[in-house]
Amino acid sequence: MAGGMLYDTVLLRTFVAICDCGSFTKAAREVNLTQSAISHHVKRLEDQVGARLIVRQTRGMRLTEQGEILQSYARRILALYREAEQRLGRDRGGAVRVGVPEYFDLHTLSSLLRQFSAHYPEIRLHIELGIGPDISALLDEGELDLVIVSHEIGEGDGTPLCRERRVWAAGRGMKLKPDQPAPLALYPPFCRWRQLTLEELDRAGRTWELAIQSAGTAGILAALDAGLAITVLPAFNLPPSLKTLGSAEALPPLPDFEFILRRSRNHSPAADHLAEMIVNFFQLSAALMPDGDLNYKERAQLLLQNAPQD
Repeated sequence: MAGGMLYDTVLLRTFVAICDCGSFTKAAREVNLTQSAISHHVKRLEDQVGARLIVRQTRGMRLTEQGEILQSYARRILALYREAEQRLGRDRGGAVRVGVPEYFDLHTLSSLLRQFSAHYPEIRLHIELGIGPDISALLDEGELDLVIVSHEIGEGDGTPLCRERRVWAAGRGMKLKPDQPAPLALYPPFCRWRQLTLEELDRAGRTWELAIQSAGTAGILAALDAGLAITVLPAFNLPPSLKTLGSAEALPPLPDFEFILRRSRNHSPAADHLAEMIVNFFQLSAALMPDGDLNYKERAQLLLQNAPQD
């Protein structure tokens, strides 16, 4: 056979139909083509192979040696083609794996994912909660398809979603004197929020001490509720049990941050659809409610309240 060529599956289907039916006339009915079209398909295949494939006889036809070899390959090629069609048609991208920080508003996230599932019920969704560096690393390793992470303004390599405020947070009973070292509850050293907290305190000349280190938000919040420490949190998700601190405790002002959406290099059509839905939602909420006093959680809740229900 001629090397380095891909055989047209349409031609291969015609050829296999002729093999199965034993005649050009029956094969034409089987594949819904005219007899001249069938003959043309065989001629094109023979030109590609560079040899006769079928010999017509008084009683039907027979395959040449080259024809028998091609028949074997054609059946395997078409079987693989059908398997690929079924798999891709069934999965439509299969699963979308999404990573978000623990402090992201889960009500907003679940509402978006519910809307996505209503449109794409065949797609399975997997959610990974964690701290920013961990979920970003999973994305870079190909373990996640999409992640929403926080970044300093303008520093993230993704699509900006919204700008939010940071605040100093403490339990309601915390009394922190300006000259007292600030007891901190922080994430591990590789977390950008920890690095920024210490940079801002050092720049302001404010003394501090590490009281609690936790890899999860639950540990941080427990330390604050117990009155053991203070920390930096997003303003939008401050639990009612906490209060904000500031200049009265000699704590420096904090820069805003932004949520961005990052996509894997090997993104699927399904992941692209979800990414588009998330970006559109944030753009719509900002466009409909440009009030700078509303955070994304408040805008999302208003938008979701007014959204038509599926």
